[in-house]
Amino acid sequence: MAILPWPRDEIERLAELHALGALEDVPDPDFSAIAAAAAEICQTPIGLVNLIGRTRQYFKGHAGIAAAGMDRQVAFCPYTICARQLMEIPDALADPRFRDDPAVLGEPYARFYAGAPVISAAGHALGTVCVMAPTPRRLSATQRRILATLATGTAALLAAQHRGEALERLRQLSMREVHLLQRVTGELHAPLTTLRAYLQVIADGEMNAALADQLAKALARAHEPLAELIDELVLLAGLHRHLAVIVDPPSTPAGRPEKGPA
Repeated sequence: MAILPWPRDEIERLAELHALGALEDVPDPDFSAIAAAAAEICQTPIGLVNLIGRTRQYFKGHAGIAAAGMDRQVAFCPYTICARQLMEIPDALADPRFRDDPAVLGEPYARFYAGAPVISAAGHALGTVCVMAPTPRRLSATQRRILATLATGTAALLAAQHRGEALERLRQLSMREVHLLQRVTGELHAPLTTLRAYLQVIADGEMNAALADQLAKALARAHEPLAELIDELVLLAGLHRHLAVIVDPPSTPAGRPEKGPA
């Protein structure tokens, strides 16, 4: 087999895959539907939504094949994410890059391959939507166009799922914040009542050493649990801000282009 090329933005690409949680829950029914649509449109027995990890390929969606992934060194998709455009191999046995590939000489005996890169909004090629067949062929212009459209839709679905998960976590955090605020209110009630009583004593000029000692002990007892609650509220507020950025990312300032991949 030929030595595989690597994307120039490999570190950033892998970081985005992990930030999206895209390599979890493999396969996913929503992405398997995309894979099945690709296979039907291209009239091939196999369709995949294939995400390329550091050492493995993860079939986020699959149709016509039972495997959930394969080694990164095998097959075609690692080339597609480097090309960053639709790649079509009419006959893998006639291509020196692939004629000795395990996926060509063995299961799934792929003679034909076509794949479109799944490129995120950040500009990283995360994987492909691809199709394979055991006999040589070529796609029509319409099939190529639809395959590329499915890849664009896959990138949008990955981002939407990530935002949806962030929204759910944001909702859970908001509920926890409400419960914590209720606890803080309850915890504050007793010490504040005590403090008001002591302040009234001070205002009346009746404070003595014994009362001052009692006041100090009462405040000390109230401090620790309240401090823990406040620390937790601060932590939750930080998480809330982080998730809010995921759900509603800041727009690029006018006149400044988006930064492309390295």
